[in-house]
Amino acid sequence: MPRHLERILCLDDFEREARRRLPRPLFGYVASVAEDGITARSSHEAFDNYAFLPRALINVSSVSTETELFGRRYAYPFGIAPMGISALTAYRGDQVLAQAASDSGIPMIVSGTSLIPMEELSGAKGSDWFQAYLPGTPEEIDALLARVEQAGFNNLVVTVDYAVPPNPENHRRAGFSSPLRPSLRLAWDGVVRPRWLFGLF
Repeated sequence: MPRHLERILCLDDFEREARRRLPRPLFGYVASVAEDGITARSSHEAFDNYAFLPRALINVSSVSTETELFGRRYAYPFGIAPMGISALTAYRGDQVLAQAASDSGIPMIVSGTSLIPMEELSGAKGSDWFQAYLPGTPEEIDALLARVEQAGFNNLVVTVDYAVPPNPENHRRAGFSSPLRPSLRLAWDGVVRPRWLFGLF
C-alpha cells in the first residue's frame, strides 16, 4: 500500500487527503455539491437513519455481499459514479477507476465528459457502463448510441437533470473552470503539490 494511503482509516479521510494533494480548483470541483448543498445534506441524513443491528452467536458462514444487477453479479451492492475530467486529478484517472472497479468486481460508470476516449475505458479490464448527456438532435443521439455500443458498453445511464445548466457557485469559489484557466494561483497550487503535478504529466 502506498505510504500516503496508510493515513486513510475511513471514507472521510479520502477527502482530507485529496485536499492536501490536489490544487484548490480541482479539489473544489471534486468535493463540490450542487448549489447550497441541501440535497447532499439530505442524502447524508437519510443514510444516517440506517444502522447495523449487531447479533452475536449467529452463523454468518453463508452471508454474502454479492448482488445481481441487469443479469450480472457484482461483489458489492455499490459502484463508482461518473465524474468528469477525472484525468486531471490523477494520471489517466478514469482508466485507474475503471481498472480498480473491474478488479474489485463492482460497476463503474464512465463519465460522458471523460478526457480519455470511451473506447479505451471499456472491455475486460474496464467498464461496461457509460453515462451520457444526450445531444440535441435525433441524428446526434443515434451517432452517440452507435459509438457507445461499438465501444463495448452494455449499460447506458442517461443524465436527465441538465435541462438548465446548474449554478456552479462552489466551482467559482474554488476557482474551477472547464477548461482550467491558467492563473498565478493555479501555477502556485501545482508547484506546492509536486506529487500531483509530476504524477499527472
